[in-house]
Amino acid sequence: MNTPVTSSASVERFLGRLENSARPAPPRALVVDSEGETLFDSGDASLPLAMAGITKLFTLAMVLREVDRGALSLDTLLADILPVDTVRGLCVVGGEDHSFAITIEHLLRHRSGIVDYTQPGHRQLRSLSQQFLEHDRSWSLEQALEIAKHYPGKNKPGAGPRAYYSSTNYLLLGAVLHDTTGMPFDELIRLRIVGSLGLQNTYVFGPDHYEKYFTLSPIHRESRVVRIPQALASSGADGAIVSTAHDALAFLRAFWRGELFQDTWIPRLTATTSACNASPRMGLGVMVAPARLGKGPVVGHSGISGVGVAIDTQQNHSAFLTNFQWSPPATSFNNVTGLLRNALS
Repeated sequence: MNTPVTSSASVERFLGRLENSARPAPPRALVVDSEGETLFDSGDASLPLAMAGITKLFTLAMVLREVDRGALSLDTLLADILPVDTVRGLCVVGGEDHSFAITIEHLLRHRSGIVDYTQPGHRQLRSLSQQFLEHDRSWSLEQALEIAKHYPGKNKPGAGPRAYYSSTNYLLLGAVLHDTTGMPFDELIRLRIVGSLGLQNTYVFGPDHYEKYFTLSPIHRESRVVRIPQALASSGADGAIVSTAHDALAFLRAFWRGELFQDTWIPRLTATTSACNASPRMGLGVMVAPARLGKGPVVGHSGISGVGVAIDTQQNHSAFLTNFQWSPPATSFNNVTGLLRNALS
């Protein structure tokens, strides 16, 4: 059922361009106003699906909360929290190990120089993502870090003009949160976000949820369904959140209002951004589409499962979109940004 809005025709045309005969499911879209009232709704927004990279916003919120309570600072060195052997070798450039210069802010901004353990970028070798897409598999934090340490760093921590999107950064932040809170990631999210916001359909997917995997909306690679419960359960603070469109936007509104951390962080999230290989710009843990044509910046995040969430920073309208296709995060974020801007045009 579609709820008409002023620009519904523009939104319908935009969504039509995302459809493809090779893709078995049409896009699912939801746009709400600043109070959560529906402006546009296409598809069944009640069905749960893997949020993939949107999980990073949940992790960011918990890290900022830890900074607020004094357990961390953005300048805290990773090696001050995690064991030396865990940190050693994460970012080796030109034969020199720079891992002990990595800070919490470097991880949040994807400026650590650590390669992405799922796709380290060496085409002659089968990446972990290629492996689990062909045959589902699990991994531990230690195994993921072993993969990352096998490759040279992208650059020295904080150096260079670009951010390099790396799932490894947020696995490490999950380990940091476990140390500072004493809680595993799933318990932390359940207590501090799901419980406090009353999200009924949001949880961290883990090994005890394998039987639920087939209740999730299927993600496709073209026409083939991706079946990766073990990989999803291994993603933790990097990408293991399961949610619905309505829950995801309720979380995003609370996030942008500063209900999960001090609201003084909100302007800091986008005050400084970097060019990034996975989004238009990368701020402090958020993807940013810069202002254009009189419209303000759009802030949010996306995931490789084809899903994205975004909020307009002028009117605080927000949008959820998935095309149910395994897609680069940049594509998914551009899609949800396009949806939101068409809805507001």
